[in-house]
Amino acid sequence: MKFISPTTIIMSAAVMAGIVIAQLEDPTGEACNQPGKYECARSANYNGGNPFLFLCSSDKFVTEVKDCSCMECCSVSSNGVPSCK
Repeated sequence: MKFISPTTIIMSAAVMAGIVIAQLEDPTGEACNQPGKYECARSANYNGGNPFLFLCSSDKFVTEVKDCSCMECCSVSSNGVPSCK
C-alpha cells in the first residue's frame, strides 16, 4: 500500500480549489472575436450559467461585462444595439 502524506493531499486540494475559483471570475480580459462590437456569451461557471453581454475591444479582449438575468435575456440586434435584461 502506498503512503501519501497529508501535506501532499492538502496541497493538491488547494490547487484544485484555485482552479475552480478561477473559473468563476469575471470574464473581463478574455479573448473575443468581433473587435468594436457587443457580443453575448455564456459559461456554466459564470453568472449561474446565464448569459452575459460584453464589448469586444479593438485588440480583441472582453470589456464592459454586464450579467443578464435569464437564458434568453441577452441579444445584439443586426444594427449592433445590445440588450441584456
